Amino acid sequence: MYYYVYDDFVQDKRFEKDLQKIENRLTDLGISGKIARLALFKHADELVRDEAKRGIKTVVVVGNDKTLRKVLNAVVDLDLALGMIPIGENNSIAKMFGIPHGESACDVIAARNLRRIDVGNLNGRRFIAGVLIPESRVVMKCDGKFTVEPESTGEIEVKNLLSDQLDGAFETEIRSKAGSFLRRNVKQSILRLRKIAIRTAGAVCAIADGEKVESDKFDISIEPAKLSVIIGRDRAFV
Repeated sequence: MYYYVYDDFVQDKRFEKDLQKIENRLTDLGISGKIARLALFKHADELVRDEAKRGIKTVVVVGNDKTLRKVLNAVVDLDLALGMIPIGENNSIAKMFGIPHGESACDVIAARNLRRIDVGNLNGRRFIAGVLIPESRVVMKCDGKFTVEPESTGEIEVKNLLSDQLDGAFETEIRSKAGSFLRRNVKQSILRLRKIAIRTAGAVCAIADGEKVESDKFDISIEPAKLSVIIGRDRAFV
């Protein structure tokens, strides 16, 4: 049973024809289902949890990366399958999943090629692609075993979905800068980690799947094979 979550922005008139094509194609494929249209006082998380009690097995977001973030916690907690029909801009996660834009995505949903992937958690918020900590002075505690403290300022990128590795660990890239103002060199280190505690000298805005998270404490962990997603042939990982 499919449950389609339409973000509020797709209800704009400029997407009217796109939605009509999508709905017609879903009907032709025999996978139409109940539609939830998000609005100011309709929260995606609550809607998904309520419908799960009625037996839905698959949540399909119709929108973009932000739409996916709205349902992610509920989908993971309830072990539902997740699909995407990308509309508009900011659809980098759909691209990683190999999901084409608009009406063409319906055929991928119908094929229902499922893959379990790891999910990240940043300060209690789940993410799929990764986290970027901007340039700052940092101290990292890695897997609770050792500490890394770069000599100079740098940025940290935590990557979840990679082309050749889905092994229950993040690829964590530390890029620190050294040298004079005119001749700065970037030193790069890469670690495979499952749990990271990052502390910065002051509050900074990290970016997790396009969403800003401001803090001076970033606790990041991985939940292996936690999410079942519908993927296409052109996905960015094995």
